[in-house]
Amino acid sequence: MKNILARGGIEFLAVLLGITSSLWIDNNKKLADIESERIVVHQILSDEIESIIDYTSERIEYYNKQDSTIDYLYNNWEKFNSQMIDDPFQFTYDIFTTGTYMFSPNLSTFDALKSDGRFNLIDIDIRKNFGELFMLLEYINKIETNENQAREVLLEYLSKNHSEIQYKYPYQQAGANAKFENYLVVLEKTKDDKTVWALLGRKCGLTKSRNSRVEWFMEILASIQGDLKSTIRV
Repeated sequence: MKNILARGGIEFLAVLLGITSSLWIDNNKKLADIESERIVVHQILSDEIESIIDYTSERIEYYNKQDSTIDYLYNNWEKFNSQMIDDPFQFTYDIFTTGTYMFSPNLSTFDALKSDGRFNLIDIDIRKNFGELFMLLEYINKIETNENQAREVLLEYLSKNHSEIQYKYPYQQAGANAKFENYLVVLEKTKDDKTVWALLGRKCGLTKSRNSRVEWFMEILASIQGDLKSTIRV
């Protein structure tokens, strides 16, 4: 009887150890699979961040030129002469445009990873940095919206209060005489109007505010990229 019980106990322990071992192996396999997927996700994000860094670098290069143009205009406002500008079209573009050089990095990969839940595989500290990045981008977009609105206020003011000058030097209207760079001439002819100075300052101030925050955006990108690459190497 004792032998039977002993043999039964051994068989029970063997079954228990077998189940435990099987569960341990399954658990380790799941952990290994999760770790493997985590590394894959980090690599996907690293590649995407690299593309966004390239895009942001191009934008910053233009924004730096734009800042220089704005500074030149305001530092020489009283003696500004549109005829002395080497490239009046590009100068006007830097001062006038809002839509073409808006900051719009492609975030489709991040959206896809968040949609399928894999974004949660990212290390928590990196996720926090991404949160800061997305919040900053949202703020940049708000600045750009305000910048565009400020430009429209200026254009409306010029149309209402300096229509004769705008008629003589058309820059937006249809017709063969309209030239984009005439916008500079209109600014030159209205520079004694302090409201023009103030409204343009509002628009250009928002432009420079966006530009400086894109540089901050780049710093966060570089930090995230460094963290991602270190986890991939591990």
